[in-house]
Amino acid sequence: MTIRATAIAVVLTSLVVFVLHESAALMAPIFVSLLIAYALDPIVNVLMRLRVSRVGAAILTYVLLAVLTGSLTRLVVTQVDAFVADLPGAVSDATRMWAAAAAQGPPSPIEHVRRAARELNGAVDAQKPPAPPDVNRVQVESPPFNVDALLASAGVSFAVVATEAAGIGLLSFLMICAGDLYRRKLITIGGRAFQSRRLTIEVIRAIDVQIQRYLLMRLLISAIVAAATAVGLWLVGLSHPLVWGVIAGVLNVVSFIGPTAAVALVAVAAFLQFKAIEPTLLAAGVAMLVAALEGNVITPGLTSRAGEINTVAVFVSVLFWGWLWGVAGLVLAIPIMVAVKAAADHIEPLQPIGELLGL
Repeated sequence: MTIRATAIAVVLTSLVVFVLHESAALMAPIFVSLLIAYALDPIVNVLMRLRVSRVGAAILTYVLLAVLTGSLTRLVVTQVDAFVADLPGAVSDATRMWAAAAAQGPPSPIEHVRRAARELNGAVDAQKPPAPPDVNRVQVESPPFNVDALLASAGVSFAVVATEAAGIGLLSFLMICAGDLYRRKLITIGGRAFQSRRLTIEVIRAIDVQIQRYLLMRLLISAIVAAATAVGLWLVGLSHPLVWGVIAGVLNVVSFIGPTAAVALVAVAAFLQFKAIEPTLLAAGVAMLVAALEGNVITPGLTSRAGEINTVAVFVSVLFWGWLWGVAGLVLAIPIMVAVKAAADHIEPLQPIGELLGL
């Protein structure tokens, strides 16, 4: 019986993982909408205390969010415009600088690799048998780089992302307007017995508290990253350090990918401004140092305390949900595990899972 139960558990777990992986296009937006509703619910509650209806409070919250998003987008667009305008000159300067460095000094490691590759290709070509007289060699040329096709593909991708974002925004708005409706329904579904309803209420409250604590912690970490990046880049001398700090703080929400993108953007901005390798590496190093401290020290420590989850479980959950749902999984990994941990602590059959995830 033990072997049969274990086999059934393994099969069911594999089936659940497969279903979650295949339903990513449906489930990931729903969970993202739920997380956004959790994040905006405190603002809605504050407005409701000012005698604003829930629907009106939700509308005002979204208007405020739209204003903040528009302001941040304007700052980002300004940086992108400056980047596009300076890109041709920066590429030309970089080419001349590398050519001058190659002419003045000894060959760089990259040049050594190129020379070795050319010599190896020459040796291989010399060993090839000559072609028969009646055989003509055909050289296949790669198609030219098509900018129009690239822009069209980028436009389609942007339209898809915008559609998904609009759907997520609408669903989270409906969830906020619904209020405690589905919580009450879950309590009703939990059973008519007093003990069953009490357990359901405890689980829902525990999940609410843990997720709200995690969201506050996430906001604090983003603020720390934004402030530290802005101060570091200001000391380096990079223009608009506050803008780059805000961008780094926002991108920090997406684990792994966000901090890497922030470091790359800072490096490009620094090279466009300084047009030299040393200050560019210094600015990128500052952003990388902040990202490394956040990813290895700040986030694991604060996350484990806020969600009462150990550091190993945090890293494993990020890897698992990132593999399962991509970028959305990287954002949802810790909130999902926080909810699982809160539920497992109150449901007796799941308490071993809670013990495994706990501190």
